[in-house]
Amino acid sequence: MNFDPVTQDAPNDPKFPASMTPVSFSSNGCRLLGTFFFASGEGLHPTILMLHGFPGNEVNFDIAHAVRRIGFNVMVFHYRGCWGSEGEYLWTNLVEDTDNSIQFLKSNTAEEKYKVDTSKIILIGHSMGGFAAVYNSIKYDQIKNIASIAGFNSGLFGEFIEGNNELIKFSADTMQPAMEFVHCDSAETLLNEMVTNKKEWNLLNHLDTLKSKNWLIVAAKHDTIAPIDIHHKPMVGALKMAGAENYQEHILETGHSFSDSRIKLTKIVCEWLDKINF
Repeated sequence: MNFDPVTQDAPNDPKFPASMTPVSFSSNGCRLLGTFFFASGEGLHPTILMLHGFPGNEVNFDIAHAVRRIGFNVMVFHYRGCWGSEGEYLWTNLVEDTDNSIQFLKSNTAEEKYKVDTSKIILIGHSMGGFAAVYNSIKYDQIKNIASIAGFNSGLFGEFIEGNNELIKFSADTMQPAMEFVHCDSAETLLNEMVTNKKEWNLLNHLDTLKSKNWLIVAAKHDTIAPIDIHHKPMVGALKMAGAENYQEHILETGHSFSDSRIKLTKIVCEWLDKINF
């Protein structure tokens, strides 16, 4: 990079300017809504699928604008049952919707209409979006670059709360303010999904595949939503033990939404992207 994409605009290409547009696609018969950021410049561009968390009030558009300045398209979408997307909000649906969004980005439509280089897709997710990014990358050998920002390990958390009614109630109470923004029966429904899928959704059980990915792992030291002792440290430790060579770890002095470290976070993401190979 010969300029700072966090604080400076990219050189203007009047023939192929940067832009943004609404985007929609189908997931299991439901219409999902989102926003597509076009990078400037002629031809196809590597494309980032930016996955938000629960319920999705932080969509990381600041990061999306910055990474677009260095030549990446970005798609942000809303899972079933939230922010106008059709259907029911469930973690199972979140996983499926992410898979279907990847399929959309690999389609002829994405290449022709959205100028997506379908061979160069990167997954970046925050919180539950971090889990969705990492978990769905397992299915795609060609998706080598993944970033987890305050990412959840849903299966490990399911193991942690299983059989502990006090902890389940505390977790449900913590989730309650967000429940009015999603179409779902209850917070307990979502927590029970984690318990039911505790083995499959525990990212530590997929190290044979995940150790070969190129990771960016960013955690928040004062995170009370995805505490680093549960969701970050075990994952980094397991990658080290498995012999993973391509991962970059950062722990920032902030909370779950990185609200007072957005510039620092965005710089970390841009610098990581600037060095990746496909």
